[in-house]
Amino acid sequence: MCGISGTLRFNGSISKSEIEDMNKTIEHRGPDDEGVFIDNFIGLGHVRLAILDLSEKGHQPMGLTKDGKIIYKDEELDKAKYIIVYNGEVYNYKELIEKFNLKTETGTDTEVILKLYQKLGFDCVKEFNGMWAFAIYDREKNIIFASRDRLGVKPFYYYWDWKEFIFSSELKGILAVKELNRKENINKEAVQLYFALGFIPSPYTSYKKTFKLEAAHNLVLDLNKKEIKKWGYWELPKYNPIYDKKKLIEEGKKLLEDAIKIRMRSDVPVGAFLSGGLDSSTVVTVMSKFTDLKKLHTFSIGFEGKYDETPYIKIVVEHLKTQHHHYYFKEKDFEELIDKYVWVYDEPFGDYSGFPTYNVSEMAKQFVTVVLSGDGGDEVFGGYRFHKFAVYVSFLKKISKDLRKIFLTILKPFTKFELISYICEAIKISFYDEYKFYSMLFDGNFILTEKSKNWIEENLKYCLKISNNNLVEAIRIFDLLFRTLSDHFLVKIDRASMANALEVRSPFLDYRFAEFSQKIPNEFKVDFFKTKKLMREIIKDILPDEIVNRGKGGFEPPLDRWILKNKYVETVKKRINLLEKIDREIYNFFQEKVFRNIEQQIYKIYLIRAFIFIRWWERWIKH
Repeated sequence: MCGISGTLRFNGSISKSEIEDMNKTIEHRGPDDEGVFIDNFIGLGHVRLAILDLSEKGHQPMGLTKDGKIIYKDEELDKAKYIIVYNGEVYNYKELIEKFNLKTETGTDTEVILKLYQKLGFDCVKEFNGMWAFAIYDREKNIIFASRDRLGVKPFYYYWDWKEFIFSSELKGILAVKELNRKENINKEAVQLYFALGFIPSPYTSYKKTFKLEAAHNLVLDLNKKEIKKWGYWELPKYNPIYDKKKLIEEGKKLLEDAIKIRMRSDVPVGAFLSGGLDSSTVVTVMSKFTDLKKLHTFSIGFEGKYDETPYIKIVVEHLKTQHHHYYFKEKDFEELIDKYVWVYDEPFGDYSGFPTYNVSEMAKQFVTVVLSGDGGDEVFGGYRFHKFAVYVSFLKKISKDLRKIFLTILKPFTKFELISYICEAIKISFYDEYKFYSMLFDGNFILTEKSKNWIEENLKYCLKISNNNLVEAIRIFDLLFRTLSDHFLVKIDRASMANALEVRSPFLDYRFAEFSQKIPNEFKVDFFKTKKLMREIIKDILPDEIVNRGKGGFEPPLDRWILKNKYVETVKKRINLLEKIDREIYNFFQEKVFRNIEQQIYKIYLIRAFIFIRWWERWIKH
């Protein structure tokens, strides 16, 4: 787990100091070691968080000679045929050594990547089970080959203008050598998507000519032709349900154990996040097969109010007897982190659960270097309220339109009751085509611009296609591939943890789970009353009933209450004019809807996004 960077300049040379500046900017990701390779017009940089083979043999950039010898000293890299900078973990590296009969000189997975690239070329990534973002300079083919893992756990940012190619694990790494952060360089489409979604999806970034490599994609920069090609190397299989529940449970248990086992490979201490929810509790429980839980450090955050999961955390801790560390996240913690937040998330990022995520990562780093988490369980097994909502909509679509209209008329006077309001919204959505599920939610008030509407609808059409037009499955797949993971929750986890030099590994993000999810019938996942049905059956014998049978909780502070204090609302009102020249449509939305309906829950989220956007602007944008 590390930070990577590099610069290629066709019309000039690269200095060592430039790469050192990039390394310094992202040194929080790898405080244990750093390396630089310069070859006239190409420079590669690496900062290392040592996890496997803590010796100097784990140093990067790492090279491989034509005759298969590994080079791990910067001054000898000119002898290498291939040179890599790599961030992540290929968990199945031991199995790959055996499968391909590799002779290894180090204890690293980095070496395995290089040797499989030499053997298999671009297809090597199809063999990897893990999280990664890497760049390989192939001096024989005169190309740079870059790749990002299947679900987008690790980030890869790049700038490209046909004269320069600059890449880094974080945007701030690129900004260290390229002054893009001026208001004239703001990407209008990215801003539109941010306010609609709360994050900026791939391939967009806040700046023009700067991109995120999409999840499950490879990129090749041909240095002779001076052109970039990208392609996807993995696709989620089509939804093909198997109705043998016993077989699915057996496969799920076996996969869960293996995914956790290979993620515990480490030469440094491993702990776990423990929220008290189904996913993290399951991960920690299964870890007991491979470690002594009495020596395992676990970490959690509690909140005051309705989102506090501390009582459930206590149940799990008492059941498992881990070395547990718990902290209550309070308003003062939020206040102290505001400035740090917009440094950690160096492009607009509106998911405010990033605040406590930073806090729990900071706490964990005091005891361990690696933690396992429960991220991905909801996307695999169907755990979100919108998955249940999609069940309602699917059911209603089977009823005649006339009858649905009558139901809506009868129920409308009672929408002050939450359940009735929920049902009315489902009835309204049932009148639209399935691909408009999100774009017409709450009469379209979540979608501010045509760009964001098109992004949602086009991606949902794709999810409907691979789900065989099963709406419930399509909504879950939309979360798995687009809405909640790669550029959203996984950005939250990556930046907050790596800002504290902590590696987070998530067993449910094993790509085999994503593929397994396509075998599970949607009725085994979610119904009118319960989510994650099959998962509960998989783990019912290993966790207390209070955890197995509980509903979906949340990991977020009561930030909406804190941020709606006058001092923050007034700041937003005063500074919202920043948006006027970027996107008049969004600016008008705030003036005509948000500020006039500030107490309505639907508009509070936009206030938070605006507050974070303004803070980001003030920290990063030069005038």
